[in-house]
Amino acid sequence: MKKSLLVMLTCISTLALVLSGCGSSSKDAASSVKPAESTAAMQAPTAKPEAAKKDVTITVGASQNWIKDIDRKLADQFTQKTGIKIDFQVNPDDQYINILKTKIATKEAPDILYMASGIGIDSFQPEKNFMDLSNEPWAANYTDWAKAGASIGGKIYGFNTWSVDGWGLLYNTDIFAKYNLQPPKTYAEFMQICDTLLKNGITPIFENAKDEWHLPIWLQELAGAAVKEDPGFIDKLNNNTGKFADSKVLATGLGQYNEMNKKGYFGKDALSNEWTKGYEAMGSGKYAMDLVYTTYQQEVLAKFPNSGADKWKMFPVPMGDNTTFGHSAGGIIRVVNKETKNIDSIRQYFAFLSSQDNLKAYYSERKDLGPISFKGIEVAPATQALQSVQSIASSQLIDLNDSVKFYGDSGAIIAKAMQDMLFGKLTPLDVLKKLDDNREKSFKATAK
Repeated sequence: MKKSLLVMLTCISTLALVLSGCGSSSKDAASSVKPAESTAAMQAPTAKPEAAKKDVTITVGASQNWIKDIDRKLADQFTQKTGIKIDFQVNPDDQYINILKTKIATKEAPDILYMASGIGIDSFQPEKNFMDLSNEPWAANYTDWAKAGASIGGKIYGFNTWSVDGWGLLYNTDIFAKYNLQPPKTYAEFMQICDTLLKNGITPIFENAKDEWHLPIWLQELAGAAVKEDPGFIDKLNNNTGKFADSKVLATGLGQYNEMNKKGYFGKDALSNEWTKGYEAMGSGKYAMDLVYTTYQQEVLAKFPNSGADKWKMFPVPMGDNTTFGHSAGGIIRVVNKETKNIDSIRQYFAFLSSQDNLKAYYSERKDLGPISFKGIEVAPATQALQSVQSIASSQLIDLNDSVKFYGDSGAIIAKAMQDMLFGKLTPLDVLKKLDDNREKSFKATAK
């Protein structure tokens, strides 16, 4: 699930500059907001009035792994109730963003568009391309994190029934207990844990450094350490008055990641490992830890029922002595194409999906999700690891990927630079400078 999203964000980088020159185009994962058009725009669309309900079809564009069985089930129920049809137009995960950008630029986009929440919305120029949903009735029931992740410039652009999650080091609690190990609070304590595991024939961490989408996660999880060092760090980055290379703690963290590889904490195959091998690596007990999202252990448990994965817990990425849990802005949201001719029908659809009964049905099916985006919905999702990392963390913060402009766009740049660092071709500071250089290009492109 998260892999698809991160692959998508990595693809963003290549198209960010292309669409910046199109007068009617959008940018990457999202876009900026002008304070002009709000709900009034929904009430006075430029599109033609809707036809009779029986003739209305709402088109929905999404990456293929974002549409689940429960989405189709609820869509069918909505059609039975209203006569309004829902046409899911799914695209391959590695092509969706490219297709989405092209369709928005040519004003041929579907009525509803799935995309990642957070600062990335800004790249799609939401004030220009998406409806302001701030005054929709369901918006008042958002949790704080859901509202923040679906908003840009104080306006809500996204309908979110996803979940807030994040990435941390998932650890095998049985292995830790066997060797009297406790979650670390410093990098030095973390090294002691890894050394103990190596001495006992256990590879400390499964790392799939071959996958470019995975490498930037190590850095993005250090948001708390960077903000502790400089409370205004993220604001400076978003205002383009600061640089990643200004952060000593991020350079330290990258250096420690390099050190972890040299010390053998990732084993011998880190640069050839792929994400899918992690299930067996953890499920077999050959590895003790893995940098994964907060519901990953449920997937391991499904593949390895005797692994004890249901008891596993998490702690924040400890590089740079980080103790803050960096969480997402809220997963995947749905935005409304401002060119749609079906505004009233979309309102009915979102009202239907956000009813208490349908939200309960949705979250009951989505066992891969954690905390719920709407208040007052009592469903118990699988959140063991999330609860663990939250209890261990000293604080929580939206990670760098979802809080810093053009970080997600730079995923491939970060990954290649980190791989070169592991091969001894670049220093940690070089990695940060390459990230800064790529973001500067994006800032210049969006200023045109």
